[in-house]
Formats: sequence, structure tokens, C-alpha cells
Amino acid sequence: MECSRSLTLLNNLVSKTQVHYIVGNHDYYLLRLSELYGTNFPFDVKKSTIIKSKYQEFYFMHGYQLEVLCNPYYKSMKTYETFSEHMCLAGDDTGNAADALWKLRQSNKSLWNKLKRIPENPYAALKSMMEPPEVRIRNIRKHNAIGPIEKLAEAESKHFLLDIRPEQFLVYGHTHHPYINEEKKVANTGSWGLGDQKKFWYMEIVDDKVDLKEFD
Repeated sequence: MECSRSLTLLNNLVSKTQVHYIVGNHDYYLLRLSELYGTNFPFDVKKSTIIKSKYQEFYFMHGYQLEVLCNPYYKSMKTYETFSEHMCLAGDDTGNAADALWKLRQSNKSLWNKLKRIPENPYAALKSMMEPPEVRIRNIRKHNAIGPIEKLAEAESKHFLLDIRPEQFLVYGHTHHPYINEEKKVANTGSWGLGDQKKFWYMEIVDDKVDLKEFD
């Protein structure tokens, strides 16, 4: 398994600290594994979690949920998550994953019908789901979703669309674009060696203070 080393490192941390694993569109299958093994799974796996620092509650999510809401096609969260799970099971090879998703589309048209708008080239649209965020959601020739994603993340009304309370501080990733907006109570963790700058970003929260740091 390609992520066995990462999971081994996480497993080694369990004896030292509490591990909260937030699944995203590229590791969604871990949610199913944790549900299957229950308490035998070494750490908690969720789509989102809330952790209180000192006085401030922080709401952690991967961020693909924001893309679903801002994307012109994938308006159904259930459909996107189903695609993500099949993509994980098909492997990282773009062609194999797209083929698997295409077969899913052919066999289960009801999922496809839940999309708000049908892409002109459905197969190409499925293939694009395997592209990194800096390519997929910032492709100016198609649609630039990163602006709307960040706008939604910072919106005071986002709790109407997401399972978050207005007073909570949102921490998400997915876009590979790190930033902190203290006023809007939102931060993006960036990425680990991906994104435009290929830097190793991580976030540190101590006594409600949020810091974006680079590992070197």
C-alpha cells in the first residue's frame, strides 16, 4: 500500500499523543476501514472534528467539501464522496481511476444524475478529479474555484452550508494554498511538499494562537 509508511508513522504517534485523522478526497477509503474495524482501528478517522485549544474551538475539515459547493459540476456531496472512494480503490494512476469511475457512471446513472450540471466531456471531467488542486481548481481556461472556495471559507454565513458554528475557527486544506485570516477565523494548512511553492507547510496552534510554519 502506497501510504503504508505514513500510516506506520501515525501509528507510532498513538502511544505518545492523540491522533485525529481527517479524511480527504484522496484517502476517503480510510473512513470505511475505520468503520469496518471499529475500536480496533488505531486512531479516530472522521470527515471533520472539533478541538478546543484554550478558549477557542477549532473546526477541522479537509476542504474538499468547499470545492463541491463551489464547483460548477459536483454539487452533490454524496456523489463526490462516492467518486473519491472509488478513485482511492482504483489507485493513483489517473487512467485507471478515471476508467473505474467511468464504469461506475455507466452502471449507476442515478449518481451522475445528482450532479447539478453535466460536463460536456464526462470522461475528461472524471479524469480532472485526479489532478492536484493547483491544476484542477485554478485552471483559468475552465473555472477558477480557489477564489470562491476561500470566499466561502471566510463567509459569516458558511454555517448554513457546513456543519460548523459561527463562533468556531475553521481550519482546512485541499487547495494547497496556505494562509491565515484571524479576523474571519479561518486558516488553510497549505500542503506537504505540493502546491505552487513545493514547500512543507504545517500549522501550530498554542493557546488559541494560530501559526503557519515551514518545515526545513
